[in-house]
Amino acid sequence: MTIPKRRRSDRDEVPFWKTIPHHVLFPVVGFVCGVCSPVGAFAMRYWLADPILQTLWVRHELQYNLLFYGYMAVGSITTFVAFGYVVGRRSESQRLSNKTLQARVEELHLKSVTDSLTGAFGHAYLHEMLEIEIQHALTSKSPLSVLMLDIDDFKKINDTHGHLFGDRVIKETAETIRASIRSEDILGRYGGDEFLVIMPKADQETAIQAAKRMLSGFAGRGKLATVSIGAATFLGQGKEGPQDLLERADANLYEAKRDGKNRVSALTFPTKSIPQPE
Repeated sequence: MTIPKRRRSDRDEVPFWKTIPHHVLFPVVGFVCGVCSPVGAFAMRYWLADPILQTLWVRHELQYNLLFYGYMAVGSITTFVAFGYVVGRRSESQRLSNKTLQARVEELHLKSVTDSLTGAFGHAYLHEMLEIEIQHALTSKSPLSVLMLDIDDFKKINDTHGHLFGDRVIKETAETIRASIRSEDILGRYGGDEFLVIMPKADQETAIQAAKRMLSGFAGRGKLATVSIGAATFLGQGKEGPQDLLERADANLYEAKRDGKNRVSALTFPTKSIPQPE
């Protein structure tokens, strides 16, 4: 499981030359520098020659000093290429070391923001991502939906079968939810047996369809439990924060519980509007 990017549009395309190993790139640069050495010497001597006799000078220079320019080219190219290879090997080794270190840091960061049992993101990270997605929804005027899920009668399951069985139920629940959402959606473990799904650019209908897929997944043969789901949608306008959106989803979750569990509730509540000047 990888950490989702803050926004897909923020991804910078890596230039082609940055993908070339340094022990190859540096000698190529050295070759170009080596070629420029005799060419630069010839150009400077041509510029210093008498303008009236430049054509005659070029013919004379190539006739008598061609071997000198060739020797200069071979020596310069060999020196620059060898120097570029040595420096490139050291630079490539350092680059690979930095890349390994960066991957390790990302791995440690991923472990710090995810739940070890389910692989879903943790409570604090969910709040951070929800705040970011709300700001993006306001900027792009696009909808944002959240689904709050709670395992039905989880306390009874724990009391009857034990905590190890309860952990198995929680892990299976996370896997079922993950199989029912889009790749850009963010799944997190909100509490003990509660999960939260953040769905960027998803309107209410899209969120309800995803919730129904989850219910169908839990209804499959051999599933250990069912869930109740509360959905809430932010339309990209109005003055509403992450806590307001979560409270609406939580209210719908308890509505689904009151209606008999194993269902989704997506009642709409008034969104806080931005005060208009008098």
